[in-house]
Amino acid sequence: MIGKMQESSDKNRETFGFLAESKNLTHEFDMTVLIPTFNERENICEMISTLNDVFIRSGIRGHVLVVDDNSRDGTIEAVKSILPSFRNVSLVVRYTNHGLSPSLYEGLLLSPTPLIQCIDCDFSHPPEKIPEFYRCLKEEDMDIVIGSRYVKGGGSVNWPLIRRILSYGASIIGRFVIPVVHDSGSGFFAINRRVLEGATLTPRGFRMGFEILGKGNWQTAKEIPFIFRNRNAGKSKLKPFIILQFLIQTVGILHYNFVLGASANIKKAWKHHFFH
Repeated sequence: MIGKMQESSDKNRETFGFLAESKNLTHEFDMTVLIPTFNERENICEMISTLNDVFIRSGIRGHVLVVDDNSRDGTIEAVKSILPSFRNVSLVVRYTNHGLSPSLYEGLLLSPTPLIQCIDCDFSHPPEKIPEFYRCLKEEDMDIVIGSRYVKGGGSVNWPLIRRILSYGASIIGRFVIPVVHDSGSGFFAINRRVLEGATLTPRGFRMGFEILGKGNWQTAKEIPFIFRNRNAGKSKLKPFIILQFLIQTVGILHYNFVLGASANIKKAWKHHFFH
């Protein structure tokens, strides 16, 4: 499944930077930070610079992978302009199958490291929390680490009421499916790529982490509280049909677990919820 997707995607994307030049030197980095972008010219260079500051302070040998959905606002040109200054940065430009979750999924498969951190480009997710995710994956051997708005210490700032209602409502539905995770829809998460092995994922909408929790090959998960902050710049990409996509995704996860029997994640999560 993974190999076929990579092969079929080769004709539909271009790769620049580290991945284009040094694809086999995977030992150079400890973790890849994956940034999906679409029209993020106002944020992308500052985000890459901030991430590299975090890497230096924490001692993480970090790789930055920007996966862009063929932006027309200058995002691609901005990243290309700084590639000579940051050898640890790669850019993938996707020309088909646009969307947040498809971008994340392709980035997860292309990452040169087993440990991968997903983060939004708009600074709604705090980059300074990345070393904590890294320690959980590396030292505690966690499969999935999720930045959570809905555990003690988490929350959101300057978020419109309707967004709060939709997000919290979706998290409640998510808890009925995977009760051990409070914020299954968080886009601020990190994984060990082994959780993708043997899983048939259908990336859609905004909730790639939820898809991995529902279908991925994971045993351990941990939530880290963080404060979600509304966008610094740019325009939110949330659209009404995202709600419908989430409901379709939820049905798909239930079908994958109970009808196809391809995963026991829901049963496992409920068992853990009751007995631990």
